[in-house]
Amino acid sequence: MKKLPYARSDRIKKFLHRELAVLMSKLKDPRAEFITITEVKLSSDLRNATVYYTVVDKNNIENVKSMFESARGYIKSQIAKKLNLKNAIDIRFEYDKFLDGATNVLFLLDKIKEDEQSSK
Repeated sequence: MKKLPYARSDRIKKFLHRELAVLMSKLKDPRAEFITITEVKLSSDLRNATVYYTVVDKNNIENVKSMFESARGYIKSQIAKKLNLKNAIDIRFEYDKFLDGATNVLFLLDKIKEDEQSSK
Protein backbone atom coordinates (compact mmCIF):
# COMPACT_ATOMS: atom_id res chain seq x y z
CA MET A 1 0.00 0.00 0.00
CA LYS A 2 1.33 3.38 -0.97
CA LYS A 3 1.97 5.78 1.91
CA LEU A 4 0.30 9.16 1.64
CA PRO A 5 2.54 12.23 1.81
CA TYR A 6 0.53 13.55 4.78
CA ALA A 7 -0.48 11.37 7.67
CA ARG A 8 -3.99 11.84 9.00
CA SER A 9 -2.63 12.93 12.36
CA ASP A 10 -0.59 15.69 10.66
CA ARG A 11 -3.71 17.02 8.94
CA ILE A 12 -5.65 16.96 12.21
CA LYS A 13 -2.80 18.75 14.05
CA LYS A 14 -2.78 21.53 11.45
CA PHE A 15 -6.57 21.77 11.62
CA LEU A 16 -6.48 21.98 15.43
CA HIS A 17 -3.79 24.65 15.34
CA ARG A 18 -5.77 26.77 12.90
CA GLU A 19 -9.14 26.31 14.64
CA LEU A 20 -7.73 27.04 18.09
CA ALA A 21 -6.24 30.28 16.81
CA VAL A 22 -9.65 31.24 15.40
CA LEU A 23 -11.38 30.29 18.66
CA MET A 24 -8.94 32.43 20.67
CA SER A 25 -9.97 35.43 18.61
CA LYS A 26 -13.67 34.68 19.17
CA LEU A 27 -13.48 34.20 22.95
CA LYS A 28 -14.98 37.12 24.81
CA ASP A 29 -12.62 36.61 27.75
CA PRO A 30 -10.10 39.49 28.02
CA ARG A 31 -7.48 36.99 29.22
CA ALA A 32 -7.53 35.46 25.72
CA GLU A 33 -5.81 38.48 24.19
CA PHE A 34 -2.23 38.23 23.00
CA ILE A 35 -2.07 34.43 23.11
CA THR A 36 -0.17 32.56 20.42
CA ILE A 37 -0.69 28.86 19.81
CA THR A 38 2.84 27.65 19.10
CA GLU A 39 2.39 23.91 18.65
CA VAL A 40 -0.11 21.10 18.86
CA LYS A 41 0.98 17.57 19.71
CA LEU A 42 -1.47 14.77 19.02
CA SER A 43 -1.38 11.21 20.33
CA SER A 44 -1.21 8.43 17.77
CA ASP A 45 -4.74 7.28 18.62
CA LEU A 46 -6.06 10.85 18.02
CA ARG A 47 -7.68 10.98 21.47
CA ASN A 48 -5.36 13.40 23.27
CA ALA A 49 -3.88 16.71 22.20
CA THR A 50 -1.45 18.95 24.01
CA VAL A 51 -1.65 22.55 22.92
CA TYR A 52 1.38 24.74 23.59
CA TYR A 53 0.90 28.49 23.84
CA THR A 54 2.80 31.67 24.68
CA VAL A 55 1.62 35.02 25.97
CA VAL A 56 3.01 38.49 25.42
CA ASP A 57 2.78 39.50 29.09
CA LYS A 58 4.69 36.91 31.15
CA ASN A 59 2.94 38.19 34.29
CA ASN A 60 -0.33 36.97 32.80
CA ILE A 61 0.59 33.28 32.48
CA GLU A 62 -1.46 32.10 35.48
CA ASN A 63 -4.53 34.08 34.35
CA VAL A 64 -4.29 32.56 30.87
CA LYS A 65 -3.87 29.09 32.36
CA SER A 66 -7.05 29.50 34.42
CA MET A 67 -8.85 30.88 31.36
CA PHE A 68 -7.92 27.76 29.37
CA GLU A 69 -9.11 25.52 32.19
CA SER A 70 -12.47 27.29 32.40
CA ALA A 71 -12.93 27.40 28.60
CA ARG A 72 -11.66 23.86 28.00
CA GLY A 73 -15.13 22.30 27.71
CA TYR A 74 -16.30 24.97 25.29
CA ILE A 75 -13.15 24.66 23.17
CA LYS A 76 -13.42 20.86 23.13
CA SER A 77 -17.07 20.99 22.03
CA GLN A 78 -16.36 23.52 19.27
CA ILE A 79 -13.49 21.40 17.94
CA ALA A 80 -15.61 18.22 18.14
CA LYS A 81 -18.34 19.89 16.07
CA LYS A 82 -15.89 20.69 13.28
CA LEU A 83 -13.96 17.43 13.33
CA ASN A 84 -15.84 14.34 12.32
CA LEU A 85 -14.04 11.86 14.54
CA LYS A 86 -15.35 8.86 16.42
CA ASN A 87 -14.18 10.31 19.74
CA ALA A 88 -13.79 13.90 20.82
CA ILE A 89 -10.17 14.90 21.36
CA ASP A 90 -9.21 15.58 24.97
CA ILE A 91 -7.30 18.85 24.91
CA ARG A 92 -4.67 19.87 27.45
CA PHE A 93 -3.05 23.31 27.47
CA GLU A 94 0.60 23.86 28.39
CA TYR A 95 2.64 27.05 28.49
CA ASP A 96 5.46 26.78 25.92
CA LYS A 97 8.74 27.35 27.76
CA PHE A 98 10.86 26.82 24.65
CA LEU A 99 10.76 30.47 23.61
CA ASP A 100 11.79 31.58 27.10
CA GLY A 101 14.81 29.28 26.88
CA ALA A 102 15.70 30.52 23.42
CA THR A 103 15.47 34.11 24.61
CA ASN A 104 17.79 33.33 27.53
CA VAL A 105 20.33 31.70 25.18
CA LEU A 106 20.29 34.76 22.91
CA PHE A 107 20.72 37.03 25.92
CA LEU A 108 23.72 35.00 27.10
CA LEU A 109 25.27 35.03 23.63
CA ASP A 110 24.87 38.82 23.44
CA LYS A 111 26.45 39.16 26.87
CA ILE A 112 29.43 37.00 25.84
CA LYS A 113 29.86 39.09 22.70
CA GLU A 114 29.79 42.32 24.72
CA ASP A 115 32.33 40.90 27.19
CA GLU A 116 34.66 39.90 24.35
CA GLN A 117 34.41 43.33 22.76
CA SER A 118 35.02 45.13 26.05
CA SER A 119 38.07 42.98 26.83
CA LYS A 120 39.76 43.89 23.50
